Amino acid sequence: MSERADIPHLERIAFFTGQRLTAADLTEVVRVDRELRWLHNRALHAWGIGIGFAVTGERGDSAVTIGPGFGVDALGREIILGEERTKTVPAVAAAPDGGEVSFYLVAAYRPDADQAVAERRPGVCLPEGTVRLSEDPLLDWRPSNRLRPGTELVLAQVWIQNCRLSRAVSLAARRYARPPQQPYIAAGQTRAGATAWQPWRRGPRVVGVSTVVDTSAARFQSTPRYVAHVAGERFLPAAAGGPGPLLALGAAAVEAATPNGFEMQVLLPGVPSEGTPVNPDAVRDPALAPAVAAALGWHVVWMGVEG
Repeated sequence: MSERADIPHLERIAFFTGQRLTAADLTEVVRVDRELRWLHNRALHAWGIGIGFAVTGERGDSAVTIGPGFGVDALGREIILGEERTKTVPAVAAAPDGGEVSFYLVAAYRPDADQAVAERRPGVCLPEGTVRLSEDPLLDWRPSNRLRPGTELVLAQVWIQNCRLSRAVSLAARRYARPPQQPYIAAGQTRAGATAWQPWRRGPRVVGVSTVVDTSAARFQSTPRYVAHVAGERFLPAAAGGPGPLLALGAAAVEAATPNGFEMQVLLPGVPSEGTPVNPDAVRDPALAPAVAAALGWHVVWMGVEG
């Protein structure tokens, strides 16, 4: 839509001393100035979110908060929100299969006829009239099959179940008018001793351990390049009733990466050794492997680079 070539028909407005001005004359000045500005925006700039329009909401919330923002649609029209707003999520219980339902929060330009009247004044020997309109955008929810890219700016994506957010708000679907000038970098780690390790299976066989790492707090807009490693001990001494002593030496890899997280898989192959066993059967036992990883204090330290 940014390549539209239809040029509006415009006339230069001129005035002369002693001219009687009417509301139509002044309204036409505003219209011409607005059309020229929209043409400039459409022809020379990309459309999308320019600044702001932060959207926040966590799992279990029944509404999201939208911060002030400015954007331009594909027709060059400015979309402006000057004050923070709260928007209730759609009243949807579940999808036909009982799962969550996805919606997009959009902002769109609202024409004069749809704007609220901010001020009216009495005329001179004539009825009162409107002299100020609000500049509020349309804020609404759209399912994916009703999105209108270009004339609507996607601010966020949400997932709903039982009329509440079933996960945190995602900003990955947003389009920005200005491309990023440098990569966005965020980092974090899971909690030592509280990382939820699970047996990692290839077919019926357990080959190591894995855990899902949540990176949604970083609010990546697209899937970043993740760099991650497993921190913690590698030697587990003998303990009463425990699987030690042993050495746990694995090869870690990031899999199933998304803007909101990834799966950390740690391959623990059996290694013949003398003395302290290296990756003995206990580290691949479905019942013992997560306990071994927890006893070693294994946790994931990660960094994501977007852009």
